[in-house]
Amino acid sequence: MKTNRKILLIVITLLIAFAGCKKYPDGPTISLTPKKWRLDGTWKIEQVLVNGQDVTTSYTSLFPNYTMELNSNNSYTKSYGGSSADVGTWAWNDSKKYLLMTPNSSSTATNFEILKLKHNALWLSETDGNDVTETHYVPN
Repeated sequence: MKTNRKILLIVITLLIAFAGCKKYPDGPTISLTPKKWRLDGTWKIEQVLVNGQDVTTSYTSLFPNYTMELNSNNSYTKSYGGSSADVGTWAWNDSKKYLLMTPNSSSTATNFEILKLKHNALWLSETDGNDVTETHYVPN
C-alpha cells in the first residue's frame, strides 16, 4: 500500500511540475509525441485572424485549395491550387518556439511563432510591421 501511495505522490508531483512548463502559449501542456512528428503532415486552413479580426472567408475565397505540407526531412510545399506552389525548407528557431521557412526561390526566411502544436492543430503567428496574422491549421 505504501508503494502505491509513493507512486501516486510522484505522479502528482510530476504533473504539477509539468503544468507550468508548456512551450507554446496555446498548448499542449505536455506531449509524448516529438515536435517534429506533430509538425509532419499536410495542413489546411481552419481560421485566419489579422490583428484579432477573423478574415478566414476572404482568405479561403482567394486560396480555396490552399494546403501546406511540412515534411520530416525539413522541406515544405505550400500549394495554392492549380499549378501555383511555394517550395522550400523549414527549420526550428529559438529552442523550437519558432518555425523558420525559407522558399527555394529566395534567401529571405519568414519566422513564424508557434502558438499551438498538436497532432490535430497547428497555430502559427507572423508579424509584419504592425500587422499580426494568426493562422490556425488542421490536418488535411
